[in-house]
Amino acid sequence: MPSAWRKAVYANPDLAQGAVDRDAYVVCVLEQLHRALDNRDMFASPSHRWSNPRARLLDGPDWEVEEDVLAGLNLDMPVTEYLAELVRGLDAGWKQPAERLEEAGPAAKVSIEVQDDGRVKLNVDKLGALGEPKSLTWLRKRVEKMLPKIDLPDLLFAVNAWTGFLDAFVHLGDERTWVRAGGCRRRGSTR
Repeated sequence: MPSAWRKAVYANPDLAQGAVDRDAYVVCVLEQLHRALDNRDMFASPSHRWSNPRARLLDGPDWEVEEDVLAGLNLDMPVTEYLAELVRGLDAGWKQPAERLEEAGPAAKVSIEVQDDGRVKLNVDKLGALGEPKSLTWLRKRVEKMLPKIDLPDLLFAVNAWTGFLDAFVHLGDERTWVRAGGCRRRGSTR
């Protein structure tokens, strides 16, 4: 049982000391079951979504490769040769980036780390910011000059006058809208 659930299951103040809260335990088991199904550590049958994907693979005599299957896949060579070619291509595809990382040496922003459990972790250093090109600086200044000088609240009220979108907002204290197209209204004001 995960430590996060121990307190909910064993430490219910409404139950006797050491008693198990059945409802919390059921929710804990269901959460763990869902997690195991998502991780494919456990399978449900019959099910399309939660079943073992390997169970649907062909096996035994069904897996025997026949000429019509090869023709349907547009294979003109034996399957073992075709698979060996794919393995060579995949191997070359992994070796090329690894060689380039070795060539870059310690200055590389990317590194491959093999962990103790055999899993491979890709580390990418934070990249530095690039300077802004002069054309972008010029464009930004040009666009800023074209925009009208207006405060954000004034802009919101102008858009509200066209669309009435502020009517969809209500004050937390009651269900009336506290904003009008002409400006804000405070409690008790007659505006």
